[in-house]
Parts: sequence; structure tokens; C-alpha cells
Amino acid sequence: MKKPIIGITSSHEKENGLRNYHRTTVSIDYTKGVIEGGGIPIIIPTTGDIDIIKEQLKLLDGLILSGGPDINPIYYGEDFKEKMGVISPERDDNEIKILNEFLKTEKPILGICRGHQLLNIYFGGTLYQDLSYFESETLKHRQDLYPELEVHNVFIEKNSILEKILGEQIRTNSFHHQAIKNLGKGFKVIAKSSDGVIEAIEKTNHNFCLGIQWHPEMMVARGNKEMIKIFKLLIEKSSK
Repeated sequence: MKKPIIGITSSHEKENGLRNYHRTTVSIDYTKGVIEGGGIPIIIPTTGDIDIIKEQLKLLDGLILSGGPDINPIYYGEDFKEKMGVISPERDDNEIKILNEFLKTEKPILGICRGHQLLNIYFGGTLYQDLSYFESETLKHRQDLYPELEVHNVFIEKNSILEKILGEQIRTNSFHHQAIKNLGKGFKVIAKSSDGVIEAIEKTNHNFCLGIQWHPEMMVARGNKEMIKIFKLLIEKSSK
């Protein structure tokens, strides 16, 4: 049986010390996650050309919106607050165009960290621009040292996509300073951490459109067997 091809979005990053030079970058962990899950990864470079984007997306059976810099708050109707992080206008533009086109196919989408937040924003949701603006004290959601280290619990809703493969409680890593505030249209919250931060969302009227706030690809790349189930599910859905 033909293995499904999974596109992975990438960052548009400036090369330090070399003026007017940029790179297409993405952690190799995403490709490892797709391969471990049984798929074939393809990296999607950043381009604003909609005709090129349309042709790129024709190659794909599924899509991963990868992690990266903060999303411009203009997309959810806010000005920059003091603790807003670095943005990438080129990437924002590219990924919005990718979503515009790929959603028409109704093929599977997995959003990780920034990708999870982008899905929410695209459908009218908002973010806390920094967890210091959250309504109560939070856990440490931006860990140090080991990328695969499990630093907090995530509690999963019964009968959700994630509960079927991971159960009602798991421990995850965490690498973010923003979080979902108001939920996007058509989504339901399917997982939270103990402080109330939204850790996963699922689109109710889509075959497979899942956003997760932690980084399963980092854990899979370093031997975690539970998180492989997320990528296997994406590949399974992309095979249909």
C-alpha cells in the first residue's frame, strides 16, 4: 500500500551575521515523527505565491502545521502587548494561504504548538499573548534542558480523538509562552493541563483536524512510544 505523503510547514528565518539571507528551517524531529508513524514527510518552504502553494498541496495526503514563532496578533484583532514574542510576517502569510487551500480538500491536519494556535486563530479564536496574562497562576510551560522530558499532566476528555489512543491522562513536554484564550468556531476543547491551559482542540465538522499544544515529535524522536500514536493516527487518516 502506498504510504501517505505528509507536508510539514517551515519557518522563514534570517541568517545571523549575513545580511539579506534567509533559510527555510524546521526541526528534523517532525520528519522523524512522520516516518515513525508510517508516512513520507515533505517540507513545505515559505512562499507567498498562491499558484505555487496550490501545486505544492496537490502532492499531499495530510498536513502538519509545525511549531515556531508567535503569530501576529493582528490576525485576532489585537495590538502587540509588552510580552509578545518574535513574529514572522512571511510565515504568517504563507500558512494562512496554505490553510485556505488545504481545508478545501478536507484532508487531515495536525497543528503542533504554533500550528495548534494558528488553527484556533484561523477560525476566529484568540490567544493569550503571554501566559502572564492568563487569569490565574500557571505551571511552567516553557521547559529547559531536555526536549523529551515530561513536565506536566494533560487531562483528556472522554470520547475524544486523543482519549481513544492515549487514555484520559498523559504526561507531556511543554515549550510555549502563549495559549488559546477564546476558542475558534467549530472546535471543542479535548484536553487541558491542571492550571486550565488548553492543551488540545478538535474540529467537530472535519474528518481529522487536531491541534495540540505540546511537542510529541520531540518525544518520538527520542524514543517515546506513546506519542507515536498521534503520528500513526495522522497517517491512518491520511491513507483513506
